[in-house]
Amino acid sequence: MINGKRYDWEDVTIALPHGTLIDVEGIDYSDKKEVEAVYGKGTNPQGYGAGNYSAEGKLSLKREEFNRLVDYAKQNAKSLYGLPPFPISVSYANEDERLATDKLQQCKITGTSNATKQGDKSVNVEIDLTILGGINWNGLPANV
Repeated sequence: MINGKRYDWEDVTIALPHGTLIDVEGIDYSDKKEVEAVYGKGTNPQGYGAGNYSAEGKLSLKREEFNRLVDYAKQNAKSLYGLPPFPISVSYANEDERLATDKLQQCKITGTSNATKQGDKSVNVEIDLTILGGINWNGLPANV
């Protein structure tokens, strides 16, 4: 941290296979691992059992950026949902801080939504993602 400055939206760079996103308003991504307490004698857990790992995400793109993604899909698949799994890199760079990069591996588009109304100054398209290959949090896999 330099002079109290923390990461902000200006410090975020998002890259998809068709290039670095310029007309992007947001990205959300998360993952989870099922863990359940295992009981034996008594009322306290004796250990735990682990279940499935899952990861998901959402992109909010300006319509112009979504059009570039559609153009990429036209060249590489028969449909938007037919795109093969692709990586997304999200990098955080803050002045003299070291670069931090999260990698969303093997992303598949699972939903899109578009809404616009009178008075809007821009049009956004929301894209839902299933992250099949998991999230690598700045060099550390979330699950192996």
